[in-house]
Amino acid sequence: MNEGIKLRSIKKIITKEMVSNYANVSGDHNPIHINENYAITTDFGGTIVHGMFLISSISEMLIKNIGKNWAKSGKLKIKFRNPLRVGEGIITEGKISQIAEDKYGTLITCEVMCSDKNKKVLISGIAKWRE
Repeated sequence: MNEGIKLRSIKKIITKEMVSNYANVSGDHNPIHINENYAITTDFGGTIVHGMFLISSISEMLIKNIGKNWAKSGKLKIKFRNPLRVGEGIITEGKISQIAEDKYGTLITCEVMCSDKNKKVLISGIAKWRE
């Protein structure tokens, strides 16, 4: 692994069924995520995807690219930037920004983000793990 390397991205459409399943598993049944009649009356104009669901897409990308080292030692610092409407597509990307050696071994830093089909950034941040 070298600085500047891009991770394999993940593209997917976030369906109403996926959001409903996430709401059931997480226990987050906020109507902004699952009730279209309510959500249409808000500033969002419709249901939006849970922020933690978007973060799970970043973690999914890191697991697929990094594997057990991400699962064992990964840390993620994320900033929410924009909401995503249910039914829209996302692309999750990462790029290795730093590789540093210290007394504990190798620390990898990766810039990560999730954006919509128009390249509007939804969430962005930094992932770190040890090799």
